[in-house]
Order: sequence, then C-alpha cells, then structure tokens
Amino acid sequence: MAPFHPSIDCGCSISVALYHCIGSIVFRSIQIIKSIKVSMNRLPFISFESLMKVFWGWHTQFPTSNHETSLIAALSFIILHIMCIVWFCRRIYTSCFKSSSKQVDDDTKLSTNKTQYIISIILLLISIELPVLLTTTNEGLADLIKGTDSKLNEILQRVPLIKIGPKPPLLLRNRHIQFIPWMIQNLLHQKGGGIPYQRIAVEVSDCINKDIECLNSNLHEHQAMNDTILLDIFPPFDDDSPYSKGFNKASPVILFQPGLRCRSQDLPGNSIIRKAYEFGFRSIVVNRRGLIQLLKVPRMNIFGDVDDLEQIYNYIKRELVSNDTPFFLYGISAGTSMTVTALSKWDRRRIDEPESNPPVIVASVDVVPGYDISTVLKRERFLWPYNDLLLQGVKDHFVLQNEEVLRKYNSDAVDKMLAASSLQEVVDEGVVFAGYTNTSSYYGSINPINKLEDITTPKLVLNSADDPCCNIQNLYEISPYDMHDGQTFADMIRGTKRGMVAVARSGSHAPFLCNRNNRWLVFDALTGGYMINSWSDQVAIEYFQAALEVYGDRRYL
Repeated sequence: MAPFHPSIDCGCSISVALYHCIGSIVFRSIQIIKSIKVSMNRLPFISFESLMKVFWGWHTQFPTSNHETSLIAALSFIILHIMCIVWFCRRIYTSCFKSSSKQVDDDTKLSTNKTQYIISIILLLISIELPVLLTTTNEGLADLIKGTDSKLNEILQRVPLIKIGPKPPLLLRNRHIQFIPWMIQNLLHQKGGGIPYQRIAVEVSDCINKDIECLNSNLHEHQAMNDTILLDIFPPFDDDSPYSKGFNKASPVILFQPGLRCRSQDLPGNSIIRKAYEFGFRSIVVNRRGLIQLLKVPRMNIFGDVDDLEQIYNYIKRELVSNDTPFFLYGISAGTSMTVTALSKWDRRRIDEPESNPPVIVASVDVVPGYDISTVLKRERFLWPYNDLLLQGVKDHFVLQNEEVLRKYNSDAVDKMLAASSLQEVVDEGVVFAGYTNTSSYYGSINPINKLEDITTPKLVLNSADDPCCNIQNLYEISPYDMHDGQTFADMIRGTKRGMVAVARSGSHAPFLCNRNNRWLVFDALTGGYMINSWSDQVAIEYFQAALEVYGDRRYL
C-alpha cells in the first residue's frame, strides 16, 4: 500500500476544520449572548445595553473613533486565527499519525480542550468588539453632506447605494483587519499578471520657482524643470487589443491619481480599474513624478503637481481622444489633494480667464481624503502604527533613490527629510523640491481646503468614520484659517454648489469591504472570475454614470 502523505490527505481538511470551528464558535457565541440580552431586557430595572455601557461606555459612546481598542481587537483576531490553525494542525496531525505505543491521558486532554475553547471564545469576543457589535451598527452611513445644487438629489436617486452605505462582513468589521483580505487580493492580482496597461511617456515642464507665476509656454529648456510622467492606460488605445473591444476614442476617460507611494497596479488596489472596465470607462493612471521612475531633475511633490496634471490632460485631449470625450477625475488617499486643488484652480480660471481653456471635468470622486494637508500626516492624526510603517518607505522611495539629483539642488533639505520623525515632517522639509521657498507658500498654493468654494465641478467624497489613517475628525474641525470665518470643512462643503461627502460607518482606509445582500464577492470583468466587493468602487462608477447623465453637458464647456 502506498505510504500516507499528510500534505495531500490532510491539507484540505485543515482549512475546512478551521473555518468550521470559527463558524461554530461565532454562531454559538452570538446565540448565547442574544439569549442573555433578551432575558435581561425583560427585567424592569436593567437592560443589556445599559450593562454594556457600564463596562464599555467610553467605547460605545464613540465606537468608530477609538483607535487603540480596535488595535487590541485586531490583535486578538490574528492571535485567534493563529491559535486555531496551530490547534487544528495538531489535531489533524494526531489523527493522521496515531501512535499505539503512547496514549495521552484522557483527563489531561479534556482539560486542555476546555482551556482552548475558553481562550478561543474570549479572543473571539474581543476581536469582534462585542459591546460595539451588540449596541451599535457598523453598516450604513454616519453622515451625508451635500451642496446647494438641487440636481444632487437626482444623483442620489440614481445612485441609492450612496445613502445605503457599506455593510462589512461580521469578522471583517475591524478597521485594521479590513486591510488583510484587501492586501491579499492585491497580491493575487499582481501575481496573476496584473492589469495589462498600455504605457505612454509624456514630457512635462515646470518653473524652477513656483512662487513666481509663469506660463509653460514661456519656459526655456535651460530654466525649466523638465521630466517625464508615465501614463498607464487600460484598455489601451489599440483596436487590435482584445481588451479594447467596445471602446473607442470617445469612450469616457477616468484620470486616476494614486495614493502615497502607490502605482497603477496598486492605487492602493486595482479593483476600481476592473470595475471601471466593466462599465465602459477607460482608465488612465497618472504616475506623478518620482512615483515609479527616478527623477531626472530635482522636482518632486509627494501630493502631486497641478501644473503637471494640466499638461497631461492637454496631451490626452490633443493626442489620444476625440473632442467630445468626457473626462472624470479620481483621487485616492494622498492623490486626493491634487484632484481637489486642481478643480478649485481650473473652475476659478474658467470664470476669471475663460480664454485660458482650463481642463473640463464632468465629475470627480475622492476616496478617503485627509482635508488639511498641512496637518494630516502628523502623528496625532495619521496614527500609530501606520505613520511608522510608511515613514522609512517614503524616505527610501522619494529621497534615497533620488538622493544624487536632489543633493545637487539642496543637500540640507535632503538631510532634514531623512532625519524627519513623521510623514508630515518629510513633506514640510521637502517643499523646496516642489518649487516653493517655504511651507507657507507651499500650503498656500496646494492645500486642497484653501478654496473649496471655487469648485463647481460635481464632486463626491467618500470617507470612513473608522479610518485609522485619515482621522474623520479632520472633516469636522474648525478651520484655523481666517479666510474660512470659523467654519468647519464640513460646513464649507455644504456651501459649495455640487460637493457631496458620504461618511460610511465602516470602511477603514480605502477597502470599504461590503457584504450587502450576502454578496461578499463580485464579478471581475478582466479575468471572468471574482473579486472582493468594495462599496467605494461600486459607488464611484455608478456616480460617474449618473453624473454623465445629469451633468453630461459639462463636457462641452
């Protein structure tokens, strides 16, 4: 008889047994707790909710803003899974290799099993943040802010998912745990070859000193910051490509602005590109300077450069698409800064200098912005451990690999960037490489919250109340700037014409995992398989579709 091989005969059993165990624990625990809840609510002098508030009142009052407790819950979740895996590996191994020469004492085994069950249940209750689970909801919207245009109601009617909000899966409600399946999917997408983009290199120019206004048409080669920006396009402008079937030069285009240290294959994630493809939108990822290639000149802005983006728009408009092609703008995380600033400047120019022909955008979506970029990356806002996790990577990516060209321009600034103790300090010390002499002129020019009232382009912003990176309080704080007359940023958005912000109760920093209608997975049009259901992806594309119908005449401005 062939020898028994545990990796073949027991491999599948481990995962099946593991999830069967977790499912059983979840089901039994929730049933028990709900029974206790029903029984206690029958008592005239105490309720289950009031008891929970006695022990967890500080948490249940602000269930989506307690970062530290959610970290403990996330750690418990990970430990629980590791323990279950080890436990069942041992059980499967024992069942596959029973030894007749040595038996374990039955009483010891029973005691060990009881202890393991008790520890597992305790870890499970912590990991799902039980008091919050039973006394509050993590699904739906926490807030909806909208501007003054009555057509926004028509948008909401066409895209009801905006007001419905996401419904995270039970075991993935935690803001930190939501990253795990999302990152696994990103790795699998990349291992599978990623998205087959068409890559085009576009030359851009910029002033040496952006404090002094200058026009690109007046730049001379010897005094301009010339470099190359790479565009990744899907589906390609190639009629022979199998992916271009059904697309043409008039197909709507979405310009994507990636997040901090991200790229076209990971914006973060690329499921939004796949969703856009499914609905007939062509995606063009604008990889800003220093993002995926070394700098030729010492010009770099971590948040992106509006002048560069305008040159990219003009190139696409002139060389790649038809005259009536509708353009949309999408920013995620750090990439949202440039999209907001660009629209405020372009929309203002359309009023003050119509002859300058600023870019025309039908509508825009921003996902998880931080609002005031002069403070958003400080340690008290961009919370531990994420500031520390990203800090050295940002230094390596933007500074060290471009150190030679940057030091020739300003060695002192390079030293200060490398010595920075937070992401905000890296940005502050690097403003000279963005073309500004100091932080005042830098933030005065590119801070997205400066001129929100100038934006007339329809804009949808998606935030999460449990975002561990861009604290939702950023939206509701009173602006420290005199020009805003003591308004909060939320108040300023209410005063815009076509702005809208949907704050989901859950979503973390970009995943927005959703299990509404028990649809944990959705169709992937690129591969024909499945991908994780993301509320923000679906809302963004449906919003663009609705905006094209409601505001479609904007393309002719």
